[in-house]
Amino acid sequence: MPGGYPFLGHALHLRSQLLEFVRSLRTRGDVVAFRLGPRDAYAVNHPDLIRQVLVTDAMSFLKGRVFEKGRLVARSGLFTSEGDFHLRQRRIIQPLFRRAHIQQYAATMRQITQAHVGAWRDGQEVRMDRELFDLALSTVTRVLFSTQLGEGRSEAACRSLPVLLEGLGRRAVAPIDLLDKLPTVMNYRFGRALSLMQSMIEGITAEYRACGTDTVDLLAALLAARDEDTGEGMSDEQVYDDVVTMLIAGTETTAGALSWACFLLSRHPHIQRRLQDELDEHLGDREVAFEDLGKLGFLQQVMAETLRLHPSTWMLVRRPVTDIELGGHLLPAGSTVLFSIYALQRDPTLYPHPDEFDPDRWATECAAQIHRDAYIPFGAGVRGCAGEQFAHAEMAVILAVMLRQYTLSPASGPPARLPSRSSGSSPCPAPCH
Repeated sequence: MPGGYPFLGHALHLRSQLLEFVRSLRTRGDVVAFRLGPRDAYAVNHPDLIRQVLVTDAMSFLKGRVFEKGRLVARSGLFTSEGDFHLRQRRIIQPLFRRAHIQQYAATMRQITQAHVGAWRDGQEVRMDRELFDLALSTVTRVLFSTQLGEGRSEAACRSLPVLLEGLGRRAVAPIDLLDKLPTVMNYRFGRALSLMQSMIEGITAEYRACGTDTVDLLAALLAARDEDTGEGMSDEQVYDDVVTMLIAGTETTAGALSWACFLLSRHPHIQRRLQDELDEHLGDREVAFEDLGKLGFLQQVMAETLRLHPSTWMLVRRPVTDIELGGHLLPAGSTVLFSIYALQRDPTLYPHPDEFDPDRWATECAAQIHRDAYIPFGAGVRGCAGEQFAHAEMAVILAVMLRQYTLSPASGPPARLPSRSSGSSPCPAPCH
């Protein structure tokens, strides 16, 4: 692909013009070769080929550079682990997100949301990204630990998570690893944020262990979980790694998706009113329960369309362990294979009017026409998000509780915008009231 710089290749494009760059790659073919510093890289654009990478030939690929960098934070958690170890961890963790468990968590989600939004007032201007980050943090913490973080720890998590995710995103596209070690302000902030996160998780886990594990929450379930094949449990280090992974995934990604949902609904009042009508008609005077979520069809459509436009992960990276043929191209072992979920889900050949917010494209008769692999906001295959159903339930409960009490409208201030740089974290939509 033309337009690269000597030695750096297209790394600067990917770093400073992320979304524009990955969308431009889709116009150049199903597989597009380019350079990231000294490394060969390939952008995979066709949904069938993306499925080959994620599902059919998944064992022929490692997770790639972004996940290698992720081990700085999540170490050997489910997000970053590989091979047989990853499969073992997934076998242990996946049962924790079955329907019966999520049904229990949903009641906690509702209670925390009601308490949080109950403090708002009609006409109040609310910075939704911050409010929803705090709400998601409170929710995942209660589900993990059956308790709330102390104020100091909560502030540490709020400061640490965005810095860590931005730092990981920058490291993933850096042309050389040496940049990670330079005494820059960003590297200093990353190191401090990592220290704060480790201290917070180690402290609350130690306190939890001192109190026993006879509570119904995710940490207790992790400590009690056993591999169905071997009967072995998880080491203390592995429990820590997966707690960190769940805390990050359950806070930052959920808050980002909910922020965008609120932004979109506030600017499409007819869609918001239709959703509120569905909630009123189905629930009446009842509080929302887990059993209601699958029956709220338009709510599910709104969430699907939000995640199509604004997936929590802009792109995924893989690295083939051997030379592999993909779409008529021979990809050498060790090369970087990249595909953008964001660009895939806004491809005009797959979605009419792809940049429009249209929940009706997920009505049954319309959704059946969408390519089965053109919508993967949580990934796919054995490395797809193990907590996908948990995230869906959390989003649905929070939106249902919020929209039964309030109508969102745009507030003053700068409009929301998509990030121009790779950051790994969700952008911040404008406030609502």
